[in-house]
Amino acid sequence: MDAPHALGILVTFMNLWDQLLVKMVNMVATTVLSGNRNFEGRVQPLTRANYLACSPLVVAYALVGTVDIDFETEPIWLGKDGKQIFFRDIWPSTEEVANVVQSSALPEMFKASYEAITQGNPMWNQLSVP
Repeated sequence: MDAPHALGILVTFMNLWDQLLVKMVNMVATTVLSGNRNFEGRVQPLTRANYLACSPLVVAYALVGTVDIDFETEPIWLGKDGKQIFFRDIWPSTEEVANVVQSSALPEMFKASYEAITQGNPMWNQLSVP
């Protein structure tokens, strides 16, 4: 029997029954993370498949509860009115992203952080180099 590749629970919080189920049917418990620590067993010892994705995709996978989905053709949720909601419906447009960046990523923020970056810090500069 092929191992199922999706389990609609958050593996971090697997209870004993969930863990037993994963073991009994040889299920491939999966994680989708936005960080760089996506190695096997990092989130939960029973996870065997791990994917690295941007934060919006992590949320989308969490909403659907599976990695076995085609975001282009399958809905991620149903609205209160029963209307299908697709990933493209919640993904911001290029214009929306540009507006947020323009209004929140101000040059002064970077200037203050980077104007003395080549000087290092006093403790670093005092290290003796062979």
